Amino acid sequence: MNITSKKFIIYAFISLLFNFSAFAATEGTPSLLDLPKHVLDDSRTFVETSFSKEHLPVIGAIAASTLILVHYDQNLRNGAMKLGKKIGFNSEDKTKTYIRVGHLQIFNGPADTGSAMYFLGDGWMHGAICLSFYTYGALSSNDRSVRTAYALGEGIVTTALITQALKHATGRESPSTTPTPGGVWRFLPNPLEYARHEHRYDAFPSGHVATAMMTTTVISGNYPDNHYIRPIGYTLISLLAFQMVNNGAHWTSDYPLALGIGYTIGKIAVNNVNGTKAGEKSVEAQELHFFPYFADNAAGVMAYYRL
Repeated sequence: MNITSKKFIIYAFISLLFNFSAFAATEGTPSLLDLPKHVLDDSRTFVETSFSKEHLPVIGAIAASTLILVHYDQNLRNGAMKLGKKIGFNSEDKTKTYIRVGHLQIFNGPADTGSAMYFLGDGWMHGAICLSFYTYGALSSNDRSVRTAYALGEGIVTTALITQALKHATGRESPSTTPTPGGVWRFLPNPLEYARHEHRYDAFPSGHVATAMMTTTVISGNYPDNHYIRPIGYTLISLLAFQMVNNGAHWTSDYPLALGIGYTIGKIAVNNVNGTKAGEKSVEAQELHFFPYFADNAAGVMAYYRL
């Protein structure tokens, strides 16, 4: 396992292990001891859901958009760098190592605006969000907040496993290390070579975008009454996606599949902690409602749709 993969697993577990006994004892919340089983179940459900007949149009759309973007990747990369320079976003990775144990970099944090945008997708950010929900829920006896924390932790680990498996299978080179327009694909690279030269193989799909999408989906799924979560989340994901093209971490075509992975795993995790099966609606996720509407000189029916 390469250094980045190790870090990914470390920050995936850190917030959950912070209060092991309380997590295991919280009423109405899955035990932390069940996490490995839930991660495996979620991974299996993800594969089954992704290749089910009803989702074939979505798979087709992801595949088509990815192929189209692959064709324009280099032009989009050049345009992002030009725009980034104009608005003051550095095209170089300016993250700094703040915590190190031997040769292992434990925590890399932002050092300028561009790296702050990149940090929006970092696992430490999402681990901190997970821990914040748990801390608030534990101190205020808020079961929904604790369930959200568990779903986030479950989603982080599942997303890490799936994206890492795909990265090791596709072996796509990052923009920052390739002289070839659009990058090079080296399918099923040697694991040792992957570990030595990670950025030559780890671009597709984007783990940062997938994790950010999963986080937004979990939080919005557990708080469907808050209509600001998705607009804010999607805006931050857009900034993250732009900066990772600008700084050479990813190609634009690395994103459609990442967004699909993050959204699907987020929905599965929400359904899991709320006691519903994949594809079913939770109690809060009502779909279409009609209400009478009256104004000064008019009357009618108002339709309300909750995702």
